[in-house]
Amino acid sequence: MKVEFRIFKPVENYEIFITGFAGIGIVGHLATKYIARNCDVVGVVRYRGEPPIVSMEGDRLLLQNEIFSCGRVVGVVNNYGVHEAAVYDYTKALATWVVANEFKLAVLFGGLDGRLQRGEDKLRIVYTSAYRRAGLPTGDAKILEQGLQIVGPLAYLTSFLEELDFPTLVILPYADVTRPADPYAASVAVDYFSKLFDFPVDTSGLRQMAEELEREIEEVRRRMEEQS
Repeated sequence: MKVEFRIFKPVENYEIFITGFAGIGIVGHLATKYIARNCDVVGVVRYRGEPPIVSMEGDRLLLQNEIFSCGRVVGVVNNYGVHEAAVYDYTKALATWVVANEFKLAVLFGGLDGRLQRGEDKLRIVYTSAYRRAGLPTGDAKILEQGLQIVGPLAYLTSFLEELDFPTLVILPYADVTRPADPYAASVAVDYFSKLFDFPVDTSGLRQMAEELEREIEEVRRRMEEQS
């Protein structure tokens, strides 16, 4: 499957790449979308079979997979998810694009089942071999326990970046699986990212955004069920 990256505005700095997907608590998507909220949309990622959905966000049209740029950080927001049949090709193309553009590192966001939480730790991390060798920061977070697994698009993307020997950190806060979205878990991930890489992000509006996102996702699901 062909995956196209179309850049229609200049990108000044390819330093830190970020993205996430709508997994547990929608944490990965929510964290990425929140960081991108005041950034410039500079391009799109397109593939045949992507969800046939667009919507309005404020005064602009919200496309499927948008590339954004915000100083040192460039990322992709997957606004309507990734079609299941395209996940392998999409994440492989994304990993290849990140390496080709010579980013210094990638940071991926996901969520962990909150029922696995022990003690007061709010998150776990996973990193690639290249990230460890480079001595890049991990803060005081513990790595994901042996026997626990990352699944879905995040697993594919992480494994492709490991295969390409690219420095990658995965941030995994514990999320409430009983809720369609967990804004608190997303704020934990964003706060951790912000402090680790000295990239200030005010997370005070995250809860309001998460509530709006919950309504949007429910509406999208309803429409797709009607189409089915």
